[in-house]
Amino acid sequence: MRGRLYFLSGLVGLVFCALLVCHARGLSSYGRNPRFVRFMRRYDRRPDAESRLPARALTIDRRGEPIEVAEPGSAFQHVLDDLALAAEGQPVPLALDARLQRRAEELMKNKTGAVVALEPSTGKIRVLVSVPHAAYLNRALNGLYPPGSTFKVFMSAAALSADYDPLFDCPAAGWRPSRGTPPIRDVEVNEYARKGKVWKGFGKLRMSDALVHSSNTYFAQLGAGFGPARFGKAVRSARLCDPAVVLASSVATLESAGGGVPEGLTSAQLAPVALGQGSVQLTPLGVAMLTAAVANDGVLLAPTLSPTAKPALRAQPFTFSAAAEVKKMMRRVVQAGTGRACELPGLSVCAKTGTAQTAHGKDHAWFTCFAPEKAPRLVVTVLVEQGGFGATAALPIARGILEEACEWGYFE
Repeated sequence: MRGRLYFLSGLVGLVFCALLVCHARGLSSYGRNPRFVRFMRRYDRRPDAESRLPARALTIDRRGEPIEVAEPGSAFQHVLDDLALAAEGQPVPLALDARLQRRAEELMKNKTGAVVALEPSTGKIRVLVSVPHAAYLNRALNGLYPPGSTFKVFMSAAALSADYDPLFDCPAAGWRPSRGTPPIRDVEVNEYARKGKVWKGFGKLRMSDALVHSSNTYFAQLGAGFGPARFGKAVRSARLCDPAVVLASSVATLESAGGGVPEGLTSAQLAPVALGQGSVQLTPLGVAMLTAAVANDGVLLAPTLSPTAKPALRAQPFTFSAAAEVKKMMRRVVQAGTGRACELPGLSVCAKTGTAQTAHGKDHAWFTCFAPEKAPRLVVTVLVEQGGFGATAALPIARGILEEACEWGYFE
């Protein structure tokens, strides 16, 4: 009797499994049928399921080309999975450009860092690269770094927006924020010393020349003179410390980290901050957004990975006239400053290099730019962790992306 019961129970189990397999086969066409996707997601989420991993959402770029940008198990992938489920399993369209994304990945091979490219007039993100790939950290969105001299773009635009355009003496000896602190000097002092020469300093500088020369001595004085009250207002106006939601489903969001800019700084503490050092930290997306605000005449649109999102105002941190002046300065950085290697015929690139000191290891390399000067179409921001000089490590990557964008007609 007991043997019959075992036989019958086994037979029932086999029939159930057969029915389950037939049901799955009827729903599925290579695992992409929307009904099959929903079925498997429900099945895999049972408390006793052997595998709790849902099927990964398929994604396509702005032209409908397949693109993979999210790591399994990441917050990015979670949002994509939710969007795919809501869309009956259809591929999720993104604002990214697969061609530019691939080129950025190639240029960042064997490096650690991030690349962001976006349209300043729409906020659409066309490139979002974080290397090496990791589910727990997207460096482009959530990596916080000292921005180095790229922050001088913000300081220039913020100061000019407040009608603050001082003349400062910038001697070779540098400038001390307060008694007992070491002088903040320009890098030319060490460059000349390595050649056995003595640098005499820049002398008196206006902001227009100081940004082109990337004078640390000038911007240290600018930060201290700008003062805590005006600086705090500029930070709030630009929403530097606020996260930015770049993609959302009905149950989850993908957002960037807010910048790290502490309140209550003294004038002396603002001196290194104005150089992008000290206590200030930004994400690569944050630096790209500041660059986009200058490129877009002082208006910052919300960054988005959604191809159907309408342009939305995020902030208006700079005046039209201030943004126009900083554009000219950034153009001169490429024509006669540290960004000369990014000059592309007929494109009028505007840029700023950055080299940010770190507590351990080599400096981080930054480069942020947009093109063309009039009616900018694309912002490109590159960070190479411990890459050294921005002009050496980050600039060539940005140039390669701009060249690829030229080839595909971005600037026509």
